[in-house]
Amino acid sequence: MKFILYFFLSFFFVSSIYSQKTENKKYTSVDSEEEGINSYEKYNSRLGGDSIRYVKKGLKCNGMVKDNYPNGALKHKGYYVDGVLNTIYNNYWETGQEERSFKVKDPKASEMIIYYKDGKLRSKIEYLKSLPLKDEEYFPNGKMESYDEYDKSFDYAIISKVFFENGQLQTIVEMTDKKNGLFHSKEYFEDGKIKEEGSYKFIPGLGDMRKIDKWSIYSESGKLLTEEFYDNGSLTDEKTY
Repeated sequence: MKFILYFFLSFFFVSSIYSQKTENKKYTSVDSEEEGINSYEKYNSRLGGDSIRYVKKGLKCNGMVKDNYPNGALKHKGYYVDGVLNTIYNNYWETGQEERSFKVKDPKASEMIIYYKDGKLRSKIEYLKSLPLKDEEYFPNGKMESYDEYDKSFDYAIISKVFFENGQLQTIVEMTDKKNGLFHSKEYFEDGKIKEEGSYKFIPGLGDMRKIDKWSIYSESGKLLTEEFYDNGSLTDEKTY
């Protein structure tokens, strides 16, 4: 589930990535080969699962249920109510290492934590109802890959960060003025030098993020190359140095 996000180039792009990530977290195991682990997500009604699990024909699963691999290792344990996962469940790799854990915190909030096969954290997602409110993603080396925190309206992200695999920040887009829908964006080279920065304005109703005011573009050596000036998303002037 690797991705390099450039949020806020337009709200449509943000929404597309957001929807993709939401679907991945709801139904996709961290390893596509582990179809057995993946199969339990369809019973998680809190995150959109709409399947019912039966003990046998006509009898729905209720209470704590455990499943094992052919070698006897624990594969899944979860608490079911009328055939759906209700409060908590855990899935495990065949090695015994936990693959994910899900728990309901309150009637509106829940949390999913997913691990790589070696036990390192892969992602941690906090949900408001069925939608991810905060989403942390990690590289296999343990360093953070991305962080997104959404407004409770889910119309936009309050802050979005993407990192290089070495841990250096690659991009950050952060709300600076909620009332006026203003955001500031910075992009960096892998060595930490600034590459580009400027501001966006969110247009409610249109679902669009538009460049405004001055945008500065730099070379890898740190030299200012270009200044671009925007009005409501349209380039009005440009200076090259």
